[in-house]
Amino acid sequence: MPLKSSASLLSNNLDVCQLPGKGPDECKLAVIHKSVVWVFTPKEVHARNNADSALPYKQVFCKGENSQFCSTILQAKWCVFPQRTLLILSSIRGIQAFEDDGSLMVFWQALAPNPIEGQAQYARGISVVGTEHVSIGVADGSVLVFHVPIKGPGIKLQETLNGHSHSICDIASDGDMMVTSDEVGKIIKWKAGGHFTKISEINGFGYPCSSICLLNDLVIGGYGSGHIRVFNSASGVMLAEVCAHSRWINAMDISQESGLLVSASEDSYVRVWKITHNPFNLEFLHEESITDVQLVGAKFLDKEGSTFAVTGYDSNEAFIFSK
Repeated sequence: MPLKSSASLLSNNLDVCQLPGKGPDECKLAVIHKSVVWVFTPKEVHARNNADSALPYKQVFCKGENSQFCSTILQAKWCVFPQRTLLILSSIRGIQAFEDDGSLMVFWQALAPNPIEGQAQYARGISVVGTEHVSIGVADGSVLVFHVPIKGPGIKLQETLNGHSHSICDIASDGDMMVTSDEVGKIIKWKAGGHFTKISEINGFGYPCSSICLLNDLVIGGYGSGHIRVFNSASGVMLAEVCAHSRWINAMDISQESGLLVSASEDSYVRVWKITHNPFNLEFLHEESITDVQLVGAKFLDKEGSTFAVTGYDSNEAFIFSK
């Protein structure tokens, strides 16, 4: 499927907003190209492409003076709450939240300078936690927790979580449980409440944990070394370690309903795995290679995990696979 611009070399450079009652081809997809996020739906792109008319891409970029040209975006993610959906952009300048179609900015949070002299400051790693919070990682290792109201622009910084000493790579959540990962592979588990509480830590392996997922009582990490590691979230015990890819893993996604896991790497392969409980098992199911393309994003387009999309660095195409 054609893209308006090629995908930047960023981990987790693809997000999907699944629409209630709609099929996989009617999901909204978001891909980052430098300082721009392109939003589109596969169904509309195919229809316009077949009709040889202008392709229906929406352009979203950070607001503010010169931001459109110099605010490199590092992640774009739809955050779905019970009463509203926001599209949140994290960049080298800060954090901006938009209505789900990107038409109206409702919040802007600048970042304080990195306390380590000479180190860049940026935001990366975004996840909804519970029903009214969104957590966003920062390069100095902190995690900013924002309270999101039912409507309106009254988003407020509730607290700052400290536990990492290296840049945050990714954040995942399931209900009121949250996990954060950093540049040396350290993972911290948190529990939301009146205030967020640190529950446990999993030591790193010297490589960034670039993508992380939660499935019931399991924490699944994808690493720059090409490994996928699965941990028991309560004890921190590693249940499985797989040499899943020969190069950096840039993205993973999990289907909560089917236990299917998709991983995408700079080795050009996207692989599908199956995780089962009682007893625990991690099984390899399928792989596809997109020749000479470093993959940077992977997301399921439905809750069952029957369809997924991937994006690749410097490629002006998105690739969609179905059972």
